Amino acid sequence: MDQDLRSDPATQFIAFVLDMSQGIHLCLSALHANHLAQEHGDPACPPLLNAFDIDVKLRWMLASTGTMAEQAQAIIDYLNELIARQRKA
Repeated sequence: MDQDLRSDPATQFIAFVLDMSQGIHLCLSALHANHLAQEHGDPACPPLLNAFDIDVKLRWMLASTGTMAEQAQAIIDYLNELIARQRKA
């Protein structure tokens, strides 16, 4: 990321969403591959994830999407307040 953008709140949020979405994508890919391995039942290619691993990934994705939604709402609230103050001025 360009040095000038590092202090920009919008850019920081976009970078945060990028990181989180890449992590969610990785978790979903692992869960999907695990599901396919279970479905096929090939002993040469057993599922890699156990119930604990699956639960951890699901809880992380739930927390991640919740955090992204909270941060997005906070930015929307800030922008709405900013516009309301500008209209009063």
